[in-house]
Amino acid sequence: MRKYYLVIAIVSLFVYGQPSAVAQNWTRFTMQNSELGNSVLAMACDQKNNKWFGTELGMARLSGKTWTDFAMFNEKLKGQYVNCLTVDGSNMLWIGTDDYGVIEFDGSRWTEYKNEMKRLQMKFISKIAIDRNDVKWIGVTLGGLVRYDGREWSKFTSNDSELLSDFILCVAIDRKNRKWIGTNSGISVYDDRQWRSYTVRNSALPDTIVPAILIDKNDVKWIATLGGLVRLDANGWTIYNKDNSPLPCNQINDLAFDPSGAIWLVTDKGVALFDGDKNWHVFKPRETVLPNDIHRRVMVDNQGNKWFGSSLHGLTRFSAHPVMGRVVDEDGNAVKGVRIVCGDNVALTDGDGNYYIEVATNANVTLLPDDDMRTFEPSSIKLTTVSGALFGKNFTASSGLVAEGTSTEKVVVNPYLEQGYITITMESAVAEVEFVNSRGESVRTLPQYKNGARITISKMPRTNYTLYIRTEKGEKKLLFNLK
Repeated sequence: MRKYYLVIAIVSLFVYGQPSAVAQNWTRFTMQNSELGNSVLAMACDQKNNKWFGTELGMARLSGKTWTDFAMFNEKLKGQYVNCLTVDGSNMLWIGTDDYGVIEFDGSRWTEYKNEMKRLQMKFISKIAIDRNDVKWIGVTLGGLVRYDGREWSKFTSNDSELLSDFILCVAIDRKNRKWIGTNSGISVYDDRQWRSYTVRNSALPDTIVPAILIDKNDVKWIATLGGLVRLDANGWTIYNKDNSPLPCNQINDLAFDPSGAIWLVTDKGVALFDGDKNWHVFKPRETVLPNDIHRRVMVDNQGNKWFGSSLHGLTRFSAHPVMGRVVDEDGNAVKGVRIVCGDNVALTDGDGNYYIEVATNANVTLLPDDDMRTFEPSSIKLTTVSGALFGKNFTASSGLVAEGTSTEKVVVNPYLEQGYITITMESAVAEVEFVNSRGESVRTLPQYKNGARITISKMPRTNYTLYIRTEKGEKKLLFNLK
C-alpha cells in the first residue's frame, strides 16, 4: 500500500523574494512574518471572514491583518498537528488533530471529546464534513468514519460496514445529502442506508488514492486522485491528466471553487486553474511568489482571495482574479503580440494567442485590444463586479481598420505597410478615395477606386493623413498614419 502525505518536515529559513510587478497581487506568509508554522495542513474561513490555519505547530487565525497563535490558548494545540478545520452553520470551528481527536471552538470556549476519542479511537483526524442535517462526519486516517449528530456518536469501519477502507482521506456531501468518502482504496458513497463503492476495478477511477472530492451546484463530482482530476456526472467519467491537459502533475492534493465556478487545483508540482470545460491556466512559481514546493491545501475565502498551503514554505495568498482569453484571426489562427489593455494593466498575447490579466475584486473594467494594424470583434469587452476567475474573453482580429462616417455600409482599410500598399473593402463596387494631409491639403485622389484593389503608398510622404472614401451611400473617413 502506498503511503500518503507522510512527510518529514524540515524547517526552512529560506524566504523567497517577490519577483517583479507580475506578483503584486501575491503575498507569502511564513514563520518570519506570521504566526504560522511552515507546513500548512488545513484552512477554513468563518462567517466573519476570519481565516483559520492548521499547521504542524498548532493553529493560527488571521483577522484582518492581525495574526493570533491559538496554541497559546489551548495546550492541546501546542506543537500539535492540526490536520483539518471546518466551520459549521453556527460559526463553530471544528478542529481535527493527530493526538487529541476532535476539538470544538466557539471563539472563547473549547469543547474536547476525550471519552469519545478514546472509545472510538479518534486519532489522526483527516476531515470533518457537515451534512444538510448538521451531522458531523469525521474521517480518521487509520480508523474509519465517525458520525456525530450532536447527541450520539457512532463509527463505521471496513469490518462492520461496506466502507472500502479505514484509511479516510476526505469526506464531501452532495446535494442529496449522500456522503462521498475518499480513501486509499477508492471512493465509498453512503446515503444513510446503503453503500456504494467506486474502485479502479469497477469504474474509470484512475487511481485508488483520493485526497479530495468537490461537488458543484449541479451535483457534479470533481475528484482529486494521484492519477489526475476526475469529473463524474450523469454522462459518466472524464479524466484529466498530463497526457490530455496542461496539468503540471497527476498527483492532485486539494480542490476549491471560486465564485465564478472555476476550479483551483493544488498539486505536487504547483497550482492550476480550470474552468471545468476546456480552458486551463497553470501558475509558474517565477510568475508569482508560489514556492516551488508540494502544495497540500487550497481555500477561497468570502472575499474571493485564494490561499495556498505548502508542505515546507508556508502560505501564499492571491488577492486578484485572473482574466484570460485568446486572440485569433478570421481563420481561427492565433495572433501573437496583441496588446490587451485593462486599466493600468497590459498583457501581450503569446504564441498561441492567449493573454492573462489580473483584476481586483469587484472591479468594473474594460478589456481593450490595442493594435494600430488591426480591428477587433468585439472592439472591447466590459467586465462588471468581477468576483472570480474569468475564461473565454476572446477577440477576433482583422487586419483592417474600420472607417467611420455618414455612410451606412462598412468600410475597412487593410494596411500592408511592409509591402507598400493598402486595400479598401466595401460594399460598393466603386468609390472616390482621397488622401488629405494634416494641413488639410489634398495630396492624392483616386476618382474611380475599385473595391479591393491595391493602392500603392510606398512613395507617398511619411505623415498623417485623413483618408476619405466616398460612395453612393455616403462618406467614410479614417485617420491614417504613414510615419
